[in-house]
Amino acid sequence: MHAIILAGGRGSRLLPYTRNRPKPLMTLGRYSILEILLRRLRSCGFDRATLCIAHLGDMIRDEFGDGSRLGLAIDYCIDEPPCGTAAPLRQVRDWDTPAVVMNADILTAVDFAHLHGIHVRSGCLLSVAVRRREVPMDLGVLHVASGQVRAIWEKPTLAVDVSSGMYVIDPVVRELIPAGVTVDMPDLIESLIDSGEDVYAYRFADAWHDIGTPAGYTAAEREFLADPDHYLTVADRPRDGHPVLEAR
Repeated sequence: MHAIILAGGRGSRLLPYTRNRPKPLMTLGRYSILEILLRRLRSCGFDRATLCIAHLGDMIRDEFGDGSRLGLAIDYCIDEPPCGTAAPLRQVRDWDTPAVVMNADILTAVDFAHLHGIHVRSGCLLSVAVRRREVPMDLGVLHVASGQVRAIWEKPTLAVDVSSGMYVIDPVVRELIPAGVTVDMPDLIESLIDSGEDVYAYRFADAWHDIGTPAGYTAAEREFLADPDHYLTVADRPRDGHPVLEAR
């Protein structure tokens, strides 16, 4: 199985940590964020990873080389100049089967093999790993219909579905990514929906941390150090009854 990791961002929200180091090489204990992802992918049965690099990309290439140290075949594509989170996919070589695609600033306990398998069974061209998040509101929320207030909830906590920055994508989707312009992943997803394609929602409840801010980094470091094996290896557990197509 093949994974594509988007590791070219500048990490501007994590300054000064990222002044002289690419965000994927920031460490959680003894491992970098990117090495944790690669080790987990290997544990899930993946044998190839393509790293899409740009900012300080030579440091990433020097760190992982051909991937033999981790038991993976690692290759690289260079997103220069950077053109968004989806644009690098146009440059991935030898991509002819569905691949897990993810941001390089994630700490997660998701079973990537299960995510990949459910995508293949869905028949969709793209799947999004979806996480439920509770969002507290500090204002009164109204239900308004026909010019009338029908209900009010004072400072409720709302449950929303968010994109986790993890996907499975069929290579044919590259045809929807125009060359020479900035294309982000939301743009690609909207293009599929607008063209009448189903986009699968893979709901998961496993641990997941977005390491995009200093607060996110601190939280991820704390959780990883408390139980490294939870993020580095995949436990055997039943995976029955995953919902079928939910998103369109």
